[in-house]
Amino acid sequence: MKDPTKTLDHRLHAAFAWLLGALPDRVAARVRRWTGGRLGIGTQIVVGLGGGVLLTLGAIVMALGLMRVISARQSEVTEQHMPALVGAFDVAQQSAELMRATPRLVAATDLIALDSVMLDVRRTENALRAAAAALMGAETTDESQGGAGESVVTLDALIEIVELIHESVQRRMAYQARLQELDVELADVNLALQQQVEQELDDQQFFMYTGYRELAGGAAPPSQRRTDLELRHYGGLLNFKAYQNETTAQIAQAIAENDLEVLRATDERVETALSDVVGALDDIRAGPRTRLQADVDRLRDIYSSAEGVLETRTGELEELARADELVARSRETTAQLGAEVEGLVDDAEFAAQDAAGRSSTMVALGFWFMLAVTSFTVAFAIFGWKFFGERLVVRIGSLSRATRRMSKGDLEVQVAIEGNDEVTDMAGALEVFRQHAVEVQRLNLVEKLAAEVQAKNDKLEDTLDNLRRTQQQVVKQEKLASLGALTAGIAHEIRNPLNFVNNFAALSTELIEELREEIEEGADGNGEIDREYVDEILGDLDTNVKKVNEHGERANRIVEGMLAHSREEAGHVESVDMNLMLDEYTKLAYHGMRGADATFNVDMIKEFDPTAGEVEGIARDLSRVFLNVVTNACHATHTRRQKSGDPDYFPTVTVRTKGAEDHVSVFVHDNGTGIPDEIVGKIFDPFFTTKAGTGGTGLGLSISHEIIQEHGGKLEVNTEPGEFTEFAITLPRKGPLSTGIQA
Repeated sequence: MKDPTKTLDHRLHAAFAWLLGALPDRVAARVRRWTGGRLGIGTQIVVGLGGGVLLTLGAIVMALGLMRVISARQSEVTEQHMPALVGAFDVAQQSAELMRATPRLVAATDLIALDSVMLDVRRTENALRAAAAALMGAETTDESQGGAGESVVTLDALIEIVELIHESVQRRMAYQARLQELDVELADVNLALQQQVEQELDDQQFFMYTGYRELAGGAAPPSQRRTDLELRHYGGLLNFKAYQNETTAQIAQAIAENDLEVLRATDERVETALSDVVGALDDIRAGPRTRLQADVDRLRDIYSSAEGVLETRTGELEELARADELVARSRETTAQLGAEVEGLVDDAEFAAQDAAGRSSTMVALGFWFMLAVTSFTVAFAIFGWKFFGERLVVRIGSLSRATRRMSKGDLEVQVAIEGNDEVTDMAGALEVFRQHAVEVQRLNLVEKLAAEVQAKNDKLEDTLDNLRRTQQQVVKQEKLASLGALTAGIAHEIRNPLNFVNNFAALSTELIEELREEIEEGADGNGEIDREYVDEILGDLDTNVKKVNEHGERANRIVEGMLAHSREEAGHVESVDMNLMLDEYTKLAYHGMRGADATFNVDMIKEFDPTAGEVEGIARDLSRVFLNVVTNACHATHTRRQKSGDPDYFPTVTVRTKGAEDHVSVFVHDNGTGIPDEIVGKIFDPFFTTKAGTGGTGLGLSISHEIIQEHGGKLEVNTEPGEFTEFAITLPRKGPLSTGIQA
């Protein structure tokens, strides 16, 4: 138990009393009036919250000052340095976009594609100029302004190169259009020349063979058909045709030529071919020569004129070379612009980093300042919590736990009464209530316990009665099920001795009639009575009466066995002939199965050991065991025969006994379905059955196992699924029940 004078609460109240004594009288009087002369909960809360509010206000004011300084530094970065950095990036991006547009200009195949590319170029130029203007406006230092001015000059040079490429591509497309026109005109001239030459050759050949120049005139004599003049004219036509085809082919090659040096070499070959064509005209007669000369002049103009193939193709190739040169210049200019912009980006990044560094310094300063303020606030809060809050929470928590325990009936809890405040008053009141409740509880405890014990006793008695009734119902149900299985077999077994009784009674009636006749004959004086014959009849009657009595006793035993199965009272211990009982109940099980299902059949093999003899036990219970086990064996063989459908399978049940000095063993073996491994350990459990629907209660083997154990024996099983099952029953000659044998 703590010393009340050494607790923290006591020390705090002592300190408060000392403070009141140290204050001036007027101030101390006001404090006493306000606090009631003690350090109560209200006073503690006001002091703690007031200190926390003052610390919070101070931290907020300091945080606002730091936020203003940091905001100014951030504004410098976002309003001055970031626009310059963004502008430099925009210039670099747009210049690269303009550079990527120049190959597209060169690769344009028609004016529509060229105009589309040029439209994109105009947009890029405008965006680039806008970015450059923004960059110039964003730079604040002289060094940055100078770098931006150099970039603008380089940018103008790049745009000028792009314009030159555009003009060059336009000229190249004009040359291409002219070449297409010349190609069409060349094809027309070539066709005209070929047609004229072919016509002249046909006419000359016709004249040389027939002598006719015109069908209307006369034929020239053979001497005039192959003169030197005619042969020269014919050879000139052939040469003209060959030279003209060569010239046309060379001009077509010049139109498709892509190398300027090769084009110049092709020009020499074209001039040579044209000279050969003109030379071939000299050997042709004047009329055809004049007509062919006009087309040859057109062919020369197509190739050699100022707008001919040679000049046009040369101009196109020169424009291609000029465009390649301009593209190379644009790459160099773009690289120069990129270097200048990179310098601007570096300057802008340096300025932004410098401003950001100053801002980071202020942020770090603010962080450490706020951390210091927060640490002080936390320390103050911990101090306040430790000396006020925790003490109050602990006391209220202790009071709350004591209240909860008391509300649950635990009146042995101790209520701690410490301090001099409202919680102390509540603790004192709770302790008084606890003491009164303890007295009341003691008065009611005995009465309550007595009522509870009586209620539990009544409940246990009801439960025991229910269990007994349930057990009786279950056992009765199993007995009725066993009796039902016996019904058909009993009917068959009783019918046999009754038939014997009837037969022997009828035979005895006949013997009595014969005896009466024999006595009547002797009484009439007609002769003497045949004593030997009378003795023979009396002997037969004596035998018949014994047989009737024997079969009557057998029927009586069957009825008594059935009645024993149905009786509720416990059986008595007696000597039981094992072979006789097994024989009777094996027959009952067989005929019971036959009566329930006419299709049932089984080969029932009995191997009884004459030394089996008798055991001491309750005959009714043992007969129930044998009937249950043999019936199960019959069921197993019948089920296998129905499921397998094997014509070679024949159900067999073997019942065997084996006698020993102190015990008897009974074996019931069947070649039925066997018992699966997963359920073989459950077959002796109550209510466990594998028969579908209402085919079994699941109590037969359980009760049989219990009966054998009560007789001091063992009931074991050996099985192989799908092959066989064998139950082994071992019974001692004299078991635990032997002391109950009745005389």
